[in-house]
Amino acid sequence: MRLDEYVVLVAGSAAADWRVHKSPTFHYRVVPVRGGPNRIVDFELHEHNVVMTYAKDVGINMCFGLVQDRNYASAWSQRFPDKRAQSCFLDFFYNGALVFRETMVWVDGWRCVLPEPTANAGPPFPIPIRKFQISKLLHGLVGPGTNFEDYFRRAGMGPSQDPWP
Repeated sequence: MRLDEYVVLVAGSAAADWRVHKSPTFHYRVVPVRGGPNRIVDFELHEHNVVMTYAKDVGINMCFGLVQDRNYASAWSQRFPDKRAQSCFLDFFYNGALVFRETMVWVDGWRCVLPEPTANAGPPFPIPIRKFQISKLLHGLVGPGTNFEDYFRRAGMGPSQDPWP
């Protein structure tokens, strides 16, 4: 399977096609804890908090929740009443191998998960249609019951026909 075929399949899937499992996901990142200049005193394990398995082909998985930036801030993410935002990785796996990584952003105090726009591209922020579809799918699988499309519009984003990835 080629990467573009993989992305088209995931983007065209429905939430009912996926099985969602909470932690532990067994997809870790080891982070050193520093106790001074160039002195490592300990290590922490960070992990995704959700793994999603495509029921029609269990070799296709997504993992989400590994924090990239706890204090994410950009002009578009500050358009909501709660200014807290956090970026996380959405990792795409095929038969256990990491094949693609994308950054998603929890906004409005974790009320919606949105795609991260390309830097210096807006507003309005053009989001490739498949990235929009996958973001909406992800929100439906792991997000609260908020209206994804309303948040998407309020963030100043709009779907485009650009190729992705």
